Amino acid sequence: MNGPFRNQYHRLIANLHRTDGFIINYFQQKLSPHDLSVQQYSVLRRLQDVYPDSLTVSEVKERLADHNSDITRLIDRLVAKNLVVREVDEQNRRRVNLRLTDDANRFVGEVAQEFKDFESIVNHLTDEEVETLNILLDKIRNA
Repeated sequence: MNGPFRNQYHRLIANLHRTDGFIINYFQQKLSPHDLSVQQYSVLRRLQDVYPDSLTVSEVKERLADHNSDITRLIDRLVAKNLVVREVDEQNRRRVNLRLTDDANRFVGEVAQEFKDFESIVNHLTDEEVETLNILLDKIRNA
């Protein structure tokens, strides 16, 4: 095989990495005007999914794609921006619940409009290609 790759498996890993960077960059460009990182937006979206209810810190972390993120600092920044409030759980005082503020719920809904055409980055693929790619990506993660 010519080029920088040892084999097709090596090329696949490099392609997955480059594609991930492409998608993250797309997200970051859309979020930058709102002073949000991709990770912050992901937390806000998880909390919006359950709004007006709350999630614990561990529940938020479980629902994130990036399980290695420093969730405490991430939450601190969102609290400082008045987007998230921490509430001590009445049933278990050791547990802290996270909830979007009302203003944050509206804000996240507005920011989400920036992504209404998100699928445009893959709309040049056929339905069959998308289905095959989804099956293969699921297979990689669930091996």
